[in-house]
Amino acid sequence: MDLSAWLAFGCYLLAFFIVCLFAAAYLKRSDFMPYHGQAVDRPWAQIDPRMQVLLMALIRVVGAAWIALAGAGVMLAWLIFFGGHFALPQLLAFQLFCLVATLPPVLVASGVRRRTGARTPVPAGAAVVLLSVIGFVLALLSLPQ
Repeated sequence: MDLSAWLAFGCYLLAFFIVCLFAAAYLKRSDFMPYHGQAVDRPWAQIDPRMQVLLMALIRVVGAAWIALAGAGVMLAWLIFFGGHFALPQLLAFQLFCLVATLPPVLVASGVRRRTGARTPVPAGAAVVLLSVIGFVLALLSLPQ
């Protein structure tokens, strides 16, 4: 593997590490994130207890889904870069997976920010998307000609 391929793999790993950080933050919560409170314009204590149960279930599902996504992403990257599947069709499919998995949360967070003024983590989410795109470009540069 050449330097571009190693850097590409590193970009993908860093992107999925950031996803894991988000997942851990969501999984360890006992109430909603500060930006959730900003979006609904009320503190956690003012949310109806039954709604709190529902919101915490959704927050935990999102956290668990992000762990699964990051795990799948790392395994796929490993197979592509080290498992003998380093070719354009596999890279295209993997990048599509990355974009389908990481772009919607950024768009949703951006929409919530725009509509409510809540300080959602758009920059961190956008960094994940950007890292995957940089990884893809670097991987393309290292494909055999």
